[in-house]
Amino acid sequence: MAFHFSVAREDFLRAIGAQQNITSKKGTLAILSNVLVEVEENRIILTGTDLEIGLKQTVPAEVFEKGVLTLPAKKLFELARESNSPAITFQEKEKNWVDITAGSSQYKLAGMESDEFPKFPEYDEKKMVEVEADVFSDLIDKTIFSIAQDKENMYSLTSALFQKYKEGDTLFLKMITSDGHRLTIMSKEVDKKIDKLDFNPITLIPRRGIQEIRKFCEDKNTFRFGVEKKQAVLQSEESLLIIRLMQGEFPDFESIIKVISRDNVVEIDRLRFLEALKRINLFTEDMFKAVKIEITTDHMLLTSQNADYGSAKDEFDVIYSGEPLSLGFNCRYFIDALQVMEGKTVKAYISSDESPCLIMSDDDEGFTSIVMPMKL
Repeated sequence: MAFHFSVAREDFLRAIGAQQNITSKKGTLAILSNVLVEVEENRIILTGTDLEIGLKQTVPAEVFEKGVLTLPAKKLFELARESNSPAITFQEKEKNWVDITAGSSQYKLAGMESDEFPKFPEYDEKKMVEVEADVFSDLIDKTIFSIAQDKENMYSLTSALFQKYKEGDTLFLKMITSDGHRLTIMSKEVDKKIDKLDFNPITLIPRRGIQEIRKFCEDKNTFRFGVEKKQAVLQSEESLLIIRLMQGEFPDFESIIKVISRDNVVEIDRLRFLEALKRINLFTEDMFKAVKIEITTDHMLLTSQNADYGSAKDEFDVIYSGEPLSLGFNCRYFIDALQVMEGKTVKAYISSDESPCLIMSDDDEGFTSIVMPMKL
């Protein structure tokens, strides 16, 4: 049956905009660049997938005729974005053509039959619990920057490790990311009802899945969340997001933390350190972003060199009473960690020029960053 409906532009734009990162991925199946439009009583359901991430959204609509068809997601988004009409009307015609009216503008858009559109994954609602959106937002914001890019040799590092654990009667959710050169950990205390969640022995959420979860959290106080053997599921009143989990191993991050000595510590003003690193970074080599850090009693000196432009240095006071240190690090790694922290003072634990640097703050509960050294 050919559909015919009218939908508020703002509602439609919000929904189709959320599909962009999913349907825009270049795949082997042409229909994956389309969104499935299912027109039902008083609503339309938009579904997009790239076979790894699936997003289903419900949008209220004035429905004249029910039906189903797939339409190009990118073109729908562009049309809705550029329209200044409060409502957009869709009417399906012969041979999968759709007439679209938005104010004074009229369009004809070619659709595709829905038969070839992938079936949306099934999920178990009984395994889902209500979670706080800001908990997930904070876990992701504090760790996403150190997920490895797709070219990383260890494939599982292109994901975030997600765990739950207990300390006494207190329950926590933890997210761990690493690109092989740095490691970031964030833990958040959560409600005891989270204990009902069944986590896999290793739960790995791919980078793009993490990005979609972060977007899912926006403008929400809570949503329902579940972990199954092969997928993670997020559900709100109007949206359903399903992410295929990655399979594989993750580095033994707990052993890495244990071997770092806590005897030698530098206390640094976080904002002063961050501002200095940003300036020094202007004169690092583009590929390695190398900065030299020299630490003596209550003093830190940062220097960098660029073969084409010159050099830079910055020095300031710190609290330190150990042996002098001369270290090499990727400047960008420190900047990324310091930018997501909130404490006034950070503590950097480091014992030699060959040992990793552990960064923490008394005011950033649950956050730990480890940066591996560089040879200069």
